[in-house]
Amino acid sequence: MNSLKKAKNLGPIYMIASSFFFALMAVFIRYTKDLPTFEQVVFRNFVISILMFLLIVKEKRIHEMKVKDGKKEIFYRSLFGFIGMVSNFYAVKYLNIADSSAIGKLSPFFVMIFAALILRERLERHSIIAIILSILGMLMVVKPKFDGSTIPSLVALTGAMTAGLAMVMLSSVGKKVRGEVIILYFGIFSTLACIPFLVGHFVIPNETEILNLLMIGVSAGLGQFFLTLAYKSGKATEIAIYSFSQIIFSIFIGYFLFNERTDLISLTGMAIIILSAYYNYKRSIVYD
Repeated sequence: MNSLKKAKNLGPIYMIASSFFFALMAVFIRYTKDLPTFEQVVFRNFVISILMFLLIVKEKRIHEMKVKDGKKEIFYRSLFGFIGMVSNFYAVKYLNIADSSAIGKLSPFFVMIFAALILRERLERHSIIAIILSILGMLMVVKPKFDGSTIPSLVALTGAMTAGLAMVMLSSVGKKVRGEVIILYFGIFSTLACIPFLVGHFVIPNETEILNLLMIGVSAGLGQFFLTLAYKSGKATEIAIYSFSQIIFSIFIGYFLFNERTDLISLTGMAIIILSAYYNYKRSIVYD
């Protein structure tokens, strides 16, 4: 009983650790911004694929790599996840790290929308309010202008939408296939999907860039590792709210490492996004 309680108490810590490493990943994306986005994605997924394969081998679950049910869902999860990842990497290169993180954190709200549209899940009144508030917060972060300067923000928003779609696909297959197997196939799919875009455009990185590219994968791997531990330690609805700490980490990382200053309007928008998520979380507990 004590071990169960201890694991539950560690859930928020695991999620905050995961958020830190995902925020840290943005640092190495920025350090390699002169390289093609697809090249960055290849290194990220190549490292993740190796880590997941080693984990599967260690747990003696190679037989589970042969998927019987859920192949279509895994394909769409990988496709939408790939689009979301490429969009996120692009956004980090051209937006303030804090802004790209805040827009990316809209994905849970898109999960609610797509779950209602695709899975026919009921969209509660408090969730609709949270979605409207999050859109308001997003507009304050993006501050849309009718020129090319808004393109990176729109790409980041596309990433949040497709990441939300990927999570909906994941929810329909998650009980059939182990998480490590899904991540492995996602890594393989994303690596192969990048190849056509790199033909004739691959840039040979120098030693420093190779190290930073590998650190993208290591940071993502650690983020994924702690994310898995977090969701194993408690209810997803209680744990997920702590993932928004990534926005806070991103603000500090952007300020101290890249001298990025987040204006008051963007900070207010970020606060609204976090508070709308917290509001939805608290109201969901009441409904449960």
